[in-house]
Amino acid sequence: MRPVTNAMAYHDDRAIRLYDRLAPVYDRLHRRWLWFSGGEAQAALEAAVRVEIGPDSQLLDAGCGTGRFARRLLSEGVMPKQITLLDPSRPMLARCADLPVQKTHGRLEVLPFSNASFDIVTCAWAIETLPEPYDAVDELARVLRPGGLLCLTFCADKPPQGCADWIMRKRLSCRNTGRFLDIDVIRTRMTQAMPCDVRLLPSAGVAATLIARRHRD
Repeated sequence: MRPVTNAMAYHDDRAIRLYDRLAPVYDRLHRRWLWFSGGEAQAALEAAVRVEIGPDSQLLDAGCGTGRFARRLLSEGVMPKQITLLDPSRPMLARCADLPVQKTHGRLEVLPFSNASFDIVTCAWAIETLPEPYDAVDELARVLRPGGLLCLTFCADKPPQGCADWIMRKRLSCRNTGRFLDIDVIRTRMTQAMPCDVRLLPSAGVAATLIARRHRD
């Protein structure tokens, strides 16, 4: 686990303060993003988790936001004791107060969990908001158990396929709420962080979902 430097903390706190302010309207803004550009990538992540999760699985949703994915899993029968939510924004985490699951305030770059704590680790729409996204990938891999599944969904540096993609890319840049990451670089970092097999799930829009199965050996 790498300590947070003063420079990292400054840049991270700036992003966190932005999401603190956005918390009351985040769901509305995010629904628009999913509708126009990120919906297929989000659906791919959720499908991968639904196939993977079993009655004894422990799941971490890192950068959980307002907890929308956790709500869907709970409504589908996943037990509250199986889910842990983490977010660096306290106002975002406060939006999850009604959920009967474990909730933790913390940074993605320095997760407050022991090695190999979870069978499934998900992180959607979060690493692209960080000054050091690759350190977050390392941490997400660290807390994943052998044989477990890491699922990352993020804004991806893909050519816009239409007007909607172009508009959403411009809006994200103007709001300074994230950046577009290179899929191959993230894939490489996942394989460097742990022995694994990585797959890119099909999706349209300027977004991507990568899933990595950690080797058991």
